[in-house]
Amino acid sequence: MAANMIDSDNDTASDSDLNMSFEESDYGVDYISEDGIQPYRFEPELQEDVSSEEENNPSESDDRLANIDWCQCNRCQLMPTTSECVCCEEISQVKHVRDEVDGIRCITDHPGFQTICLDIFVLRTAYEGYRQYHNRNIPESLKRYRYTAYRQLARWCWGFLGKNVRVPHPSCAVSLIRRTFPAEDDKYTGFNYSN
Repeated sequence: MAANMIDSDNDTASDSDLNMSFEESDYGVDYISEDGIQPYRFEPELQEDVSSEEENNPSESDDRLANIDWCQCNRCQLMPTTSECVCCEEISQVKHVRDEVDGIRCITDHPGFQTICLDIFVLRTAYEGYRQYHNRNIPESLKRYRYTAYRQLARWCWGFLGKNVRVPHPSCAVSLIRRTFPAEDDKYTGFNYSN
């Protein structure tokens, strides 16, 4: 077994022998330290002209709270905030999933929506995975099903979003989830961006 091991002393090049020098012209950066390190080289650059909230929010000047003219799937409902007044046709991630099936106009018509977002057995299982990962317990209730359905919709359409990343769901999907798992007092938290 010892014969199969590689003797690091016999290697022709060691870490100190490697040429790790960089020049400013190689990467178009202003600063490279004496030892060739480029701080923040792989960090994304800040784009000052685009805010993440502005990308996902319909324009505040839109009169979305007074009518549903913005709805293109004919399933949306009026919502209490402008950021919630959005159609599945307007969200590219949702539209991409919806377009997997020909001939449907709304994400709620997708055959997967019933199974992924409304099936109680699937929601129970999905919630247990969430509870195990986040160590959070919500007693079994319509609120828990509603909460898990929203999470399922996000996972289905967006994949993994990351910690504290929230996206508004289309009004049509939210409305159907709320009709399926209604709040007792008919009061809902609604969408809020993470702080």
